[in-house]
Amino acid sequence: MNEKDSDSAEDTSFHLLGIPSGDESHELRSRVPFELLASQFVEELRAGKSPSVDLYARRFPPHAEKIREVFPVLAMLENARIQKEAQSIRRNMPERFPFTRLGNCELLMEVGRGGMGVVYQGRDLHSDHLVAVKILPWRVSVVPEWVERFEREARIAAKLRHRNIVPVFRYGQENGYCYFVMQFVNGIGIDRIISRLQETDGIVPLSEIRRQQVDRQPRLIVDAEVVSPTDIQDSTSDTDRRLTRKSWASFVKVGIQATQALRAAHAAEIMHNDIKPGNILLDAEGRVWVSDFGLSQPLAAVDPNRPVTKIAGSSGRDRSVAGTLKYMAPERLMGQQSTACDIYSLGATLYELCLQRSVFDHSDRDELIRLILEAEPVRPRDVCREIPKGLETIILNCIARHPTDRYASADALLADLLKHAKGQSVSSTSRSSFSGFFRAIGNKLRTRPKLD
Repeated sequence: MNEKDSDSAEDTSFHLLGIPSGDESHELRSRVPFELLASQFVEELRAGKSPSVDLYARRFPPHAEKIREVFPVLAMLENARIQKEAQSIRRNMPERFPFTRLGNCELLMEVGRGGMGVVYQGRDLHSDHLVAVKILPWRVSVVPEWVERFEREARIAAKLRHRNIVPVFRYGQENGYCYFVMQFVNGIGIDRIISRLQETDGIVPLSEIRRQQVDRQPRLIVDAEVVSPTDIQDSTSDTDRRLTRKSWASFVKVGIQATQALRAAHAAEIMHNDIKPGNILLDAEGRVWVSDFGLSQPLAAVDPNRPVTKIAGSSGRDRSVAGTLKYMAPERLMGQQSTACDIYSLGATLYELCLQRSVFDHSDRDELIRLILEAEPVRPRDVCREIPKGLETIILNCIARHPTDRYASADALLADLLKHAKGQSVSSTSRSSFSGFFRAIGNKLRTRPKLD
């Protein structure tokens, strides 16, 4: 394929409305006003897409320098606008909806709500099975920009089929609201386990699931039978035993299953982008379920050449990036993304599960950003000497500040978790640790007394 054909093939799915595409000349492209390019870039962002700054720059060489300078700023401003609007809308999230049924699902009780949806326990009236129904809690006409994001979450999650990922069955719109139907997982979030372990050194997950079900009873919205605490049968699985603050083997099992879910998502070219304790569930049988792909993104949509743009007064930090800040990889705050970000977030989750404290935490958002970007995490064994050295190494490999110092993939992380579970040793992935080791050896050799 010659250079012209290659350029044409690359450009076929990307063109300005009203502007010839495919075989147009660079001379014609040079006459496209920069303002028109900027306007289309913003429109793509508002449509829920992830336009590539680098592709725009390559498509329109005369404007390339200005595109690389201005477009990342436009993206950050647009993200800030969306976040500000979202905060305003969330403050007015409805407590109840004017319906008790969507499609063929009867809504039974609310089980949770987050930044972009309310989740109900429901019943499929055709199969009589319990399901989970996630609803975008505002009418489509009120938040049209959010509808595409909500639909994207449903489409992405529906593509993933893995025993550790909550499956999505179908998507729909009714009564002016968007919703999708998922498998109902009767379990507890890792965040609740962490919270309970902070309160008491010893819990039984099965009892916590029952306790949670009792807490939800007041949120019953229809007169119908739902899963009650007595419906959850006792089991002899390991996870029904008492969990303590030092249940290292059980924590590793959680890590193994969550990593298997990430491996499946990454193999499908999907980044989760919001791995945290609240998005990982543990059911009564001990199975881990990764949920909430609301911020997920196809790897193909990531621009690996996106420059880090410094805004006056921000030191290059993207204060408006979506996600839960204290589990976020440093590079995401600088506008860069890769699967290494998910690995960092899982490592931060394991750190908190093992130690019942966050890697970094601060009430001031700017100070928390500074800690994530500049501070070194407290080593797990400095907090608790009883944590196994191998488990500490795995966690530190995940939360290394530089992506190249982390595991290269979920496969590599899984391999080390399995090795540790079998009692085998694991090694640091940090380049600095190797250089430090050889430097220490060199120093020892230089200070060694000479023999006569």
